[in-house]
Amino acid sequence: MLRPARTDDTPALIDLAIATELFLPEEAAFLGGMLADFHAGRAGADHRVQIWADDPPAQPAGVVFFGPNAMGDRTWDLIWISVAPDRQGQGIGGELIRFTEAHIREAGGRMLLIETSSLPRFAATHAFYGKHGYTKVARIPDFYADGDSKVIFAKRIAD
Repeated sequence: MLRPARTDDTPALIDLAIATELFLPEEAAFLGGMLADFHAGRAGADHRVQIWADDPPAQPAGVVFFGPNAMGDRTWDLIWISVAPDRQGQGIGGELIRFTEAHIREAGGRMLLIETSSLPRFAATHAFYGKHGYTKVARIPDFYADGDSKVIFAKRIAD
């Protein structure tokens, strides 16, 4: 069910992100650029993009993109996680988070950070992170735009 993302997955992954209504269509170019950098080896060492697909020809039902943060000691960033709207609530997001945490733990990481928006449409996302043991550690007012603050969640992965 989980496999590394391939270059030819990019259009489906962008469509998946837009379908969640958490990413706006104008943000698709940014997501496409992130994936292009990843596939070209420009994302940084040990960055991973994994997708959830029910079988090899199926469209991705979920995606997670994560990697080490160069500024922190064994600190990692969850860059992007999405689950198709018709598949939410089926445990796919939890599997993606558990995979991410296991990879970070095996790589000697100690902490995972997640940055997200404060907009009301992200309330379920915030609840999802809380359900998986993440704590809201910071809020930067009006970071993305007036009225749209950056909210940072964190979880210690290793003792």
